[in-house]
Amino acid sequence: MKPRPTREPLAVRIEPENEWAWCGERRLDLTPRAFAVLRHLVEHPQRLITKNDLLVSVWRDTIVSDAALASCIRDLRRALGDSSRAPRYIATVHRRGFRFIGPIAATTGRPLTPAAGTVPSASAATAPSALVSREPELTRLHARFAAALTGQRQLVFVTGEPGIGKTALV
Repeated sequence: MKPRPTREPLAVRIEPENEWAWCGERRLDLTPRAFAVLRHLVEHPQRLITKNDLLVSVWRDTIVSDAALASCIRDLRRALGDSSRAPRYIATVHRRGFRFIGPIAATTGRPLTPAAGTVPSASAATAPSALVSREPELTRLHARFAAALTGQRQLVFVTGEPGIGKTALV
């Protein structure tokens, strides 16, 4: 049986201003987290990036398990056409982390210019923002938390329409 010829990996290019990643001429369809993981790996080529480094830099203050990172790496490998058994882009360093080993294309470095008619007017730039106070909600949450600290069991639901700031509140 003939050995299958291996393809040379295509260069990966990151466009941070658009949050796009390219493999050769093909734009990769990535989630924001997968893009952030790929960007971090590509910014440190050939260097061991520990799992903890990735969790801290990508998920920041959110507590997630290693399974979330493993899922992201799996999605990246799928998007890149890579394999954990014969890696061409992302190599696993057993029990420690990952290393980006693929070729990286140079970015053009040219600044983005807005299309005509998309530059905000001066009046729009100086318009006051409509901030919504969260003091009553925060006061109630703090009271429930204080009760929980004294041993009283508490169950709190934060509900509302999408985009109104539930996550920012807690």
